[in-house]
This record gives sequence, structure tokens and C-alpha cells, in this order.
Amino acid sequence: MNVKDLKDYKDNCYSALSRDLTEFEKNFLLVSGGILTFSITLIKDIIKIANAQYLILLFIGWGLIIISIWIMMHAFLKSANASDTLWNITDDFIDKNLLYKNETDLTDDQCKEIKGKIGPFLNASKMSLKRSRNLAVNVFVAGVFIFASFVCINLLMEKDLNLKSESAIKEIHVNDTLILKNQNNE
Repeated sequence: MNVKDLKDYKDNCYSALSRDLTEFEKNFLLVSGGILTFSITLIKDIIKIANAQYLILLFIGWGLIIISIWIMMHAFLKSANASDTLWNITDDFIDKNLLYKNETDLTDDQCKEIKGKIGPFLNASKMSLKRSRNLAVNVFVAGVFIFASFVCINLLMEKDLNLKSESAIKEIHVNDTLILKNQNNE
């Protein structure tokens, strides 16, 4: 392994951390933002907030979705910071060992030293980012489930109100007819 190989390794580690999460995080944030927008439209146009029941479910659902977005943004920043740290570890090693020429070969001890510094940090960073991503997804799913519960409950209640209203209107019409017949018979 020479210095050029070490620099390539550094670039690959940086890319692995960045690429691994960037697409997922971007898509996650798009879906989360879309769900929030959809939910606001749904509340505005379909479920009338004045008649809605169990509003606490709506606010808990929204809160969890927003928290999941925050967790994912935090993971994105952790990814960027971890990538920067990997660069610094490698650059510090190059400076400490005065390895400025790309053709310079590293000794076995130097290879062992740099891999001993980068490997554990890279693995710990990936594990931490994986936990953050899983937490964000779980919180998001819980938020969507609670929001969906709010929607289902209120749609069913609205349907029951509509059925009762239709039933009451039919009853009034039947009673009106009976009253009219009684008035005509007298």
C-alpha cells in the first residue's frame, strides 16, 4: 500500500458514509413532508376540524412525524461529521508520518496503524447511523399509524352522522306525509 492507495481508501470510506445515507435520507424527508402536506389537506378538505373527535391523535401523529424528520436530519449531520472525521484521521496520519508523495510506500506497521484508527471509527459511525435511521423510521411509522387512526375514527363518525341525518330526514318526510293525510281527512 502506498500513499495514493491510502488516499483512495479515504475517499472510498467518505463516499461509503455519504452515499449510504444520502439517498435514503432524501427520500425519507420527501415522503415525510408529503405525508404532512397530505394530512393537512385531508383535514382541511375532508375531515372538518370543527367536527373532528380525538384531536389529540392528530397532534400526536403530526408530532411523531416531525420528530422522525428531525431524527433523520440529525443522522444526515452525523454522517457528514463522521465523513469529515475520517478525512481528518487520514490527513493527520499523513502529516504525522510525512507521507506527502503519492508513490511512497507505507510500512506494515503504518498500514496497521491507519487501519486501526479508521476501521473502528467507520464501523461505530455506520452502526450509529443505522440506529438513527431505524429510530426515525419507527417513529415515522408510529406517527402515520396514529394519524391514520385519527382519520379512520373521524371518517366513520362522519359517516354515522350522515346516516343518522338521512334517517332523520326520511322520518320527517314520513311524519309530514302522515300529518298531511290526517289534516286532509279532518
